[in-house]
Amino acid sequence: MKHRFVRTGRVPDEAELLTELPNIDQGELVEGMAEFRLILGNWPIAGSMSSCSYDA
Repeated sequence: MKHRFVRTGRVPDEAELLTELPNIDQGELVEGMAEFRLILGNWPIAGSMSSCSYDA
């Protein structure tokens, strides 16, 4: 996620991550996505009025 974000300014979604990491444990994926959003916090997403924060 970090590499994609740094290269493109875009946060990959779950489908993109599953394409790149097809054998990843679902719990590990969810945990990694939450950690990524927590670390980046309100960093703006390129081309969007949104931030990396995720309220679910």
